[in-house]
Amino acid sequence: MQVKRKSVASTAVLAGLLLSLLNAIPAQAAPAVALTVNGVAITTATSSSTPASVSVPFDNSVDAPEAVRFSLTGIDTGSTVTVSATNAFIVSTLSTTLNPIKSNSGVASASYSVGTGTTSEFYAYTKSTALGTIIITNAGSTFTYYLKGIAGPAYTISYTAPATPYTSTISKQSAVISDIFGNKVVGVTPALALINLTSTTPTATSAEGVSEFTITYPSVPGQSALSISITATDVVGLPAAVKAITAFINVADPASALAAEKAAHAVEKAAADAALAAEKAARASDKVAADAALAAEKAARAADKATTDRSIATLTAQIASLKVLYNKLATKFKQKKIN
Repeated sequence: MQVKRKSVASTAVLAGLLLSLLNAIPAQAAPAVALTVNGVAITTATSSSTPASVSVPFDNSVDAPEAVRFSLTGIDTGSTVTVSATNAFIVSTLSTTLNPIKSNSGVASASYSVGTGTTSEFYAYTKSTALGTIIITNAGSTFTYYLKGIAGPAYTISYTAPATPYTSTISKQSAVISDIFGNKVVGVTPALALINLTSTTPTATSAEGVSEFTITYPSVPGQSALSISITATDVVGLPAAVKAITAFINVADPASALAAEKAAHAVEKAAADAALAAEKAARASDKVAADAALAAEKAARAADKATTDRSIATLTAQIASLKVLYNKLATKFKQKKIN
């Protein structure tokens, strides 16, 4: 009975010791994450349908309006904050005069060691109006946030003029306007300058960055021209803006164009016919030469056969003469004759 009491007492002491050890192990707390853009709190960025919105760094400088600030508190001392970005970029600080942060300064992943502190901070920006993702991992906790860029001002215009339109025709045209990073810009109306053409006023660009206008070509064939342009300022350190496109257009008369096309086809046909005739003549000449060579070969073979036949006849006559002589001698000397 006494042994059992000692066993129970020992078990109780051991359980108490284990409990105290477990309580001594510090728990890993999930850090708190706060998002701001230019000092304004962002609370909806955990959903892809309500991402944080920032301007793209169209001036080639990552400043407060172009970046989401991520502030983490309550981090376990000595832990590491790991960040990965998709369609976005990570920087540890914003641009300053002494430390400029350019549009190409960011990275797709980064790690920040907390050390003896309990806080961490970084910034995320994007050059695209497409959805971007930021994933933060620390001490077993993972947080996912979304951001989206706001297109910068118009920087590039693209337009292709018709090659050879016909007189008195009407043609719908379109130009595309994008920012410095290729994002489509909405609400920009390009300017048109026309020579020997008339046109409607270009529309403001749509969500796809498209501006449309309609050209009427002159009634008389000849050369026309147009220039379509936007207002843009070159950014230091990035490719120059495409501010205008000029196109020279040869306007053709339909009847003349058709006649020219028929004439070109006739020239092509004549050249093809001449080539075919030359090929036929060459083949006929080749056939004549081949026939002559074959006839010569046949004649040579016939001559060879005649020579061979004469040789055989001579040899046969000689054999017959020898047989007659032999048989005479065989008769004389009473030997067997040969046939």
